[in-house]
Formats: sequence, structure tokens, C-alpha cells
Amino acid sequence: MLLLISAAFYNDPQFPERFARGEESAFRQVFDSQLNPLCFFAQKLTGNRMEAEDIVSAAFCKLWQRHKDFTSMAGIRSFLYTTVRNQCLDFLKHRKVIEAAHPALPKTLNDTGIEAKMYQSELLQLIYLEIQSLPERSRQILEWSFLEELSTAEISAKMQMTETHVRVEKSRALVQLRTALRKKDLWDSTLLFALLWQAH
Repeated sequence: MLLLISAAFYNDPQFPERFARGEESAFRQVFDSQLNPLCFFAQKLTGNRMEAEDIVSAAFCKLWQRHKDFTSMAGIRSFLYTTVRNQCLDFLKHRKVIEAAHPALPKTLNDTGIEAKMYQSELLQLIYLEIQSLPERSRQILEWSFLEELSTAEISAKMQMTETHVRVEKSRALVQLRTALRKKDLWDSTLLFALLWQAH
């Protein structure tokens, strides 16, 4: 169900060997493709953007220290998500808010709630790549909405526009994004995109 993002190295038979050898370019490919979805995943679990970024950075450091242990991209992704998940739970326990803030938080990586957040994270990455091709104002509004999760009022203040104007611009941007996804035969993903958008 996961693995939405298309990247050349997923089909590169030499990639696992290059990564295990410690080639910096191989690590950079993993970093570039997984950074955004992992940060989104961690932020959804912790509710703290700065802490999420620190947790993800630490996970990449651990991955690099153990690069010789991996023989596939699937193993790399599993390690990253498991490491980030465990660190997020440790953070919540340390703050003594895990039961109050997340009373039904799943305990294992296979639980539905965690998998849903992982799926949303990779879907966000797919959408993010398409957002980059939109006009500047549309791109900015969607980035603030998706990546920074700013409210309409906050975006209005940043852009010095009325909230009504921001809503109109956001609607136009979403139409543009949906059209871009349809042109690339990603129409089915727009249904998931809608669910992710409504979750905000």
C-alpha cells in the first residue's frame, strides 16, 4: 500500500550495494526522497515540528552508521519509519502527555493508525513534487497549508490578503493540482489527497 513515490533508484539493482558500501550519493538519494514524508509522519505523531525534524535527523544519522546492514530499499524505509516512530513515542512519554494527547496511539508499526500516517506522509511527498510546478502564489499557499499546516487566517496575514481571497486562491490552487495529477495518471491519488486535505 505504501511506496507511492517513483524514484529511479528503487529499480536500480546496484543501489543496495552502493548504499552498503557507504556511497554518499546513495545516501543522498534516500535522504532526498524520505525527508519530507518522515518529517510529516513525525510531526503528526508528536505535534511538534521542531522536535519532529530533530527526530528525523537522528534517524538518518543512525541509518548512516549502520549502512552496511541493509540490502534493500524496503529494509531502509522500514528502519527509518520504525526508528522515527519509536523516538516519537519516547518523546511523548518523556513529556508525560502520551495518554492525554494520544489515548489510542497504536503500539506497533503494523497498527492501522500508524500505517495511515505513513501512507499520508508518502502521499504528501507525491503531492509536494507536483506543487513545485504550480505558479508561485498557488505553490506558496499550498506549501503553507500542507507542510506548515497554517490556518487561513495565518496565511492571510503572511500574504496581506483577506481570508476570503486566500480561500479563493487556495481553491484555484487545488484545482490546478488536481489537473496536474490527472494528466500524470494519478487521478486515483486525488481521492486520497482530498481525505488528507480534509484532515487539516
